[in-house]
Amino acid sequence: MASQDSTYRIKLRVPSRVTVTAGGHRRDFDREGFFGWLWEEFGERGLVGVHEGSMLSERAAELGLETDSFTVDAAEAPRERDWVGVDSQPVAEIYFSSREGALVAGSRLRTETCLDVPEPEEQQAEDWDAIWKASFTGISIPPHWEVVPPWREPPEKFEGKLLRLNPGAGFGTGTHETTQLCLELLAESSARKTLPERILDFGSGSGILAIGTAALQPRSETSVIHAVEIDELAIDNAIDNARLNQLEDRIRYTRYLNEGDRGYGLILANILKPVLLEFADDLMSRLAPHGQLILSGLVEADVEAVAARYSSRLGRLPAIKKRGDWRALYWG
Repeated sequence: MASQDSTYRIKLRVPSRVTVTAGGHRRDFDREGFFGWLWEEFGERGLVGVHEGSMLSERAAELGLETDSFTVDAAEAPRERDWVGVDSQPVAEIYFSSREGALVAGSRLRTETCLDVPEPEEQQAEDWDAIWKASFTGISIPPHWEVVPPWREPPEKFEGKLLRLNPGAGFGTGTHETTQLCLELLAESSARKTLPERILDFGSGSGILAIGTAALQPRSETSVIHAVEIDELAIDNAIDNARLNQLEDRIRYTRYLNEGDRGYGLILANILKPVLLEFADDLMSRLAPHGQLILSGLVEADVEAVAARYSSRLGRLPAIKKRGDWRALYWG
């Protein structure tokens, strides 16, 4: 028997133009118009969602739609980035609240369009909260860090500092190698000398690097840790994470770089090559003389261009730290 909370999905390829013939009338739609027609016809008959299709950034680069295979969704992706719109026949998914509604819609689509319409598939309800919690159990980054979610107790014995992190909208739970590289560089830098009072975490995501910095930095009335993140949901997640670590009073969050914020003794940016190149001048103008710089989110092919751009301003070459396929650059 179907679950009360099940939905029913019909997957179908939708070309750039769709003809609908019903009641002796013929209507021609582009793809967007066809999806709008679906809502008109079935919105009050059990249609609960339409997924118009997707395309990976790697595929978009192969087709010449993007210049980089890694593309940053800055939470304000431009409307013109419509990769699916140029796909010849992307796979769309339409969802219904009942099997009966899906069967009726499928029958009409077979009769009134030229689309190949399969039978609906039941999508059983999932306990997404339990699945989400099971997906993140924490991670050890010896000898410096232990990262655990709030629903787990830390190991009885662990090395380094404890960070509590609630996975959410912001990138960075410690499981990705780019985050681990930055955390390692932070701890190594702190072991050599006291971290500076003014620190910028650019593209802070979950806030893990800003929180880690606050955990390492001696408390001071004049210290400033500034976290910049364009995604408001990620900022909410980061603030929650700072509270979990009782460090919310140490970090200031904004969506953009402020003109007056300068003289940082350490700047961290764990993003991707296109953003690091785009904001190179903005970041370098805010770095104090002889300040430290940590850049990550890079693969081997990205290192030369990013290192050259920043080294030309700093007058010195970076140390390169490696983990798997990822690289981090450090100017000490």
